[in-house]
Amino acid sequence: MKIQLLVLIISIGGVVLATFISVFAALRLKKSHQTATDEQKNSREVNLAIPSKTFEVELHQSLFQDWGSGVEELFQGDKSSVYLEVYNHGNIPAENVMVEIAVDFDELNDFMKDHTAFNDEDNHSFYLSEEEEKVVISFNKLENIKHEINFHFEELGTIHPVGAEKHGIKIHLPKWYIYLLNIKAFNENLDLFSLNIILVYKDLNNESKLCTKEFLIEPEIHMAKREEEEHSNNKVKYRIKGELIIE
Repeated sequence: MKIQLLVLIISIGGVVLATFISVFAALRLKKSHQTATDEQKNSREVNLAIPSKTFEVELHQSLFQDWGSGVEELFQGDKSSVYLEVYNHGNIPAENVMVEIAVDFDELNDFMKDHTAFNDEDNHSFYLSEEEEKVVISFNKLENIKHEINFHFEELGTIHPVGAEKHGIKIHLPKWYIYLLNIKAFNENLDLFSLNIILVYKDLNNESKLCTKEFLIEPEIHMAKREEEEHSNNKVKYRIKGELIIE
């Protein structure tokens, strides 16, 4: 009888031990699977970047020009020909990417205090005003060219990793900002305010919320030179070198 009881206890103990080992193995397998999932998730990332850009432009006759064709173009639309490129240095696409080009209105207010109006000898001038709770910048040439300083918003779509895409996605800067860069090149006292680039996108690792990444454009002028092209008809050529520094 005692022997049978001992055998029964040993059998029950074996079953409990086997059950414990099985549960422990299952927990370890689950943890191992979770770790592998986390590592895979961490290795899948979006990494959006905008490199700084140097520029060298040659303007003829007037500083009120775009930098696209090399000939004078009035700024009739919102976008200039000058662009930066967004690259994805991660290994998964950034989806539903939207870009917002914004102005720091604290900086803009300081700018307006110091540069409400600016004129030089060649009538390369501008002035800022408030119209219906909007800040408007007006450039004077033969005619008045007016732009509202506001937030520019645009959908860029999907940005694939650089390995799958030869070029970045272009973001064109506002035309009025290029006007100011042209003027700044010949006026060291013009402390131009920066622009903010805000990228909003969907990360496949977390589709339940949108991600954001912000960049700051700080322009620097390295060289500005004015040359008389033809003395007979008083033509003028401007050379400008600089850099759009992205922070």
